[in-house]
Amino acid sequence: IHPQIEDLITNIDDLESALKPIIKTALSATTSKLPLLDKAKLYVLATYAIESILFSYIRLNGVHAKSHPVFQELTRVKEYFNKIKTAETAGVGSKNKLDKDAAGRFIK
Repeated sequence: IHPQIEDLITNIDDLESALKPIIKTALSATTSKLPLLDKAKLYVLATYAIESILFSYIRLNGVHAKSHPVFQELTRVKEYFNKIKTAETAGVGSKNKLDKDAAGRFIK
C-alpha cells in the first residue's frame, strides 16, 4: 500500500503544479477572457472537481455516498455537461448551415 500512497502524493503534486496558473488567479479573471461556451465549460468542470472531491471524502469516511446530497449535486452537474455538449453540437450544425446560405447568396 505504501507505493500506492507515494504515487498518490506524486500525482497530487503534479496536479497542483498543473493547476497553479488557474488557482493563483481569480476564476472570474480567468473566465472574463473566454468565449461564453468555454466559460460554461470551465465553471462546470470546476464545480464537478469540487463535488467529486467531496464525494470521495464522504466515501472514504464510510458514509453511503449515493444517498448523500453530494451525489445528487454530481448528477445535476453531469446534466450541465450534457447541456454544454448539446449546445456545442447545435452550434456546429447551425454554423455550417449559415455558411452554406451565405455562400449561396454570395454566388447569386
